[in-house]
Amino acid sequence: MFKKLRNKIVGINMLTTTIVLVVAFSTIYFTVSNSEKNRPMPKQTINTTVIFDDGSGTTFSDEVHKHIAEDRKENLNTLLSSLIITGICIEVLILLLSIYLAEQSIKPVKETYEAQKQFIANASHEIKTPLAVIQANLEAADIKDNEWVDNAMKKAEELAELNGQLLALARVDANANESKKTEIILSDFVKDLISPLKPQMEKKSIKCKLKTETNRTLTLDSAAFRQILNILLDNAIKYSDKKIDINVSAHEIVVKNDGTTIEKEKLPHLFERFYQVDKTKNGVGLGLAIAHEVAEKNGWKLSADSDKKSTSFILKF
Repeated sequence: MFKKLRNKIVGINMLTTTIVLVVAFSTIYFTVSNSEKNRPMPKQTINTTVIFDDGSGTTFSDEVHKHIAEDRKENLNTLLSSLIITGICIEVLILLLSIYLAEQSIKPVKETYEAQKQFIANASHEIKTPLAVIQANLEAADIKDNEWVDNAMKKAEELAELNGQLLALARVDANANESKKTEIILSDFVKDLISPLKPQMEKKSIKCKLKTETNRTLTLDSAAFRQILNILLDNAIKYSDKKIDINVSAHEIVVKNDGTTIEKEKLPHLFERFYQVDKTKNGVGLGLAIAHEVAEKNGWKLSADSDKKSTSFILKF
């Protein structure tokens, strides 16, 4: 993230500098060039004719004018070369200076971001233990058909889910350069992911249709791949009314659920942290943001599309 920001700052500085130098140096060159072209030749007081052995001849003044014109042309070429070399030197200097200044300007933001990320990770770890104790005690209370206990259990589960998402978010940044690649058979991998989710689908009377068009074997970060697909499937179950369609092809997986329509102008915001289209649903808007960041870090592309009665998430790899 910060590397992209630094590159943008440097790129803007270099583009601005290049435009200024081209305009300035072009103005200098054309001004000098026009001045040289319009400057009158010196008046010759001597007009001697030279006769060569072959009978041809030339005047001394013509030779002087010719040499002056050549000198002026050579001077213009020298000026052009000097301007080009000077421009390159200035560009290199500006590039080094831009990189240094960009790093210095980003440094405080980066330090704040790192501190925030560390705080989220530490806080999530600290919350995890007492939350697990609360859930265990509620389960052990053995109080059946009690509305207050059921409400407390429900909210504890929601809090546990949020805490898990915060931990996942912290791990995405912490493990940015860590990737363990393994071989998977794509169709089998997706089937194994769907199987544990069937009770949730049955509870909501959702029918899941899986269509596989490939038996391709992939070598990738299977943990990251599983994390993205689990988020997409969980999201589909949460917002689906009756059915979920999963299409698996050689280079992409499409997870489509009915029951929701997202306006086109809102689609680009789906992968922003804490963004929610429907605030009445459980969750805080972290799942899709995590999936998108994990996809980017692995060189994959995650996008969304929506029509009249359905929403699709497309993972390209």
